[in-house]
Amino acid sequence: MYLTDEEQRILDGKCGDPQRVALRVLVKLGEACGAERMVPIVSAHLVASSYQIAGEAGIEIYSQLVAQGARVAVQTTSDPGSIDFARWREFKTPADYAARQVKIAELLDRMGVIPTWTCTPYATFNLPRFGDHLGWSESSAVVFVNSVIGARTNRLAAYVDLCAALTGRVPYFGLHVTENRRGQVVFELTPDLTADFADHYFPALGYLVGQTVGDKVPVIVGLRQATFDQLKAFGAASAASGSVALYHMVGITPEARTLEEACGRQAPAERVVVGRREIGAVMEQMGGVVDGPVDVVGIGCPHASIDQMRRYASLLEGKRIHSGTELWVCTNVVVEEMARKMGYVGIIERAGAKLMVGTCHNDCPLGAWGFRRLMTDSGKFAYYTPTTVGTQCVFGSTEACIQAAIAGKVERS
Repeated sequence: MYLTDEEQRILDGKCGDPQRVALRVLVKLGEACGAERMVPIVSAHLVASSYQIAGEAGIEIYSQLVAQGARVAVQTTSDPGSIDFARWREFKTPADYAARQVKIAELLDRMGVIPTWTCTPYATFNLPRFGDHLGWSESSAVVFVNSVIGARTNRLAAYVDLCAALTGRVPYFGLHVTENRRGQVVFELTPDLTADFADHYFPALGYLVGQTVGDKVPVIVGLRQATFDQLKAFGAASAASGSVALYHMVGITPEARTLEEACGRQAPAERVVVGRREIGAVMEQMGGVVDGPVDVVGIGCPHASIDQMRRYASLLEGKRIHSGTELWVCTNVVVEEMARKMGYVGIIERAGAKLMVGTCHNDCPLGAWGFRRLMTDSGKFAYYTPTTVGTQCVFGSTEACIQAAIAGKVERS
């Protein structure tokens, strides 16, 4: 692999041992993937900020790096942690577990990582521009910045993202390269589906797309518009059920003004037709509605935006959550603060719901709750809930989720 003079200095240890080891890892990765050089990045995002992911090994690694004076070389943000730092007792988190997450937070602070504790860093302190090269992990964040913003990052593994942050570089391969960003599988939505494309169809379509393409680049044809939150929900589901790191929506995302542009002026490898029947079938697979009690309703995955918080408040105003059911709203501390000032948090909390800030159901130890059934409007939660939370999952619209929390049960109607 070709290295610049500065990169060779780093590899020779002239910039410190943490940077030397980090660049060595990146060179090995690049060689394995056929990269001929490195590319500078403008930011990084770390997924091993969570104690559930990093564990004791992560604490040991971070402690060694801090002792050696390691500092990130580019703007770097943290993914959700394994606790709500302000409310971990309310969520029945064991004290010793919370202490280990706090330790990780302290170590990351000393390395210069911005403590965003969110899977939507692009909505707070880490907003890239079109064409920027990044070193990000967190599947839902990677697919969003690649697709909706048009920045460029591969889906990095834990600690590889840290190597990128320490050196300010990543190997130039995969989605950093223009020809690798062309669409490969075209999904044609039928008119009967697009004529009334409901909000909760976005995560369902994403779930279907991820299952179908794996890590290929999908192209969606037939949608006329989509909001920030709908694109976020679609991408998160496709990155969970598959390994989608980039998608194109013709006429909506920046690298897909036309179908021809989205496919790089080449014929797609495959075409898939999606109608109401296919969407209905995948929603049944995600968690079909069966009448019965629900223990917890989880919304805000990926982390809720201010628009979503306003929507939740409007649906909950004057209502009360059932005494036998929990409603948890996941978001980040910036959105929480704005929503509190705008009165949304007051309405949500008066209804009996709880904010889960800086973390989510997938990252927290929830065994003490004894949950058996969770309902969600998130395609990502629907995919991971059976293993991370260990409960049955029901998928539905945001309105259906909140109605279930109020009624204390799921009703097919």
